[in-house]
Amino acid sequence: MSQSVPRPHFTRKPSSQDCELENSVRSSLQKTSYHQLCQLDVAVEDGQVRLSGRLPQFYLLQLAQQAVMKTEGVMTLDHGIEIVRN
Repeated sequence: MSQSVPRPHFTRKPSSQDCELENSVRSSLQKTSYHQLCQLDVAVEDGQVRLSGRLPQFYLLQLAQQAVMKTEGVMTLDHGIEIVRN
């Protein structure tokens, strides 16, 4: 039985700036052309981005981190991404 990965969350309702940054982060992940990155959960609060989910390779985690950190407005990145090999 596999454990579920905790979803990213913050304590308050996201502002409109947070929502815009979340959309930008999702767009950056989509531009990588790796569909697994588009399936990650994204949460944003005051420029802090949290990713969670599962990926099959560490390489994809590195790509996700690079894509997110290149996104304008991102101050910090935390992740709870689990690498699950098939």
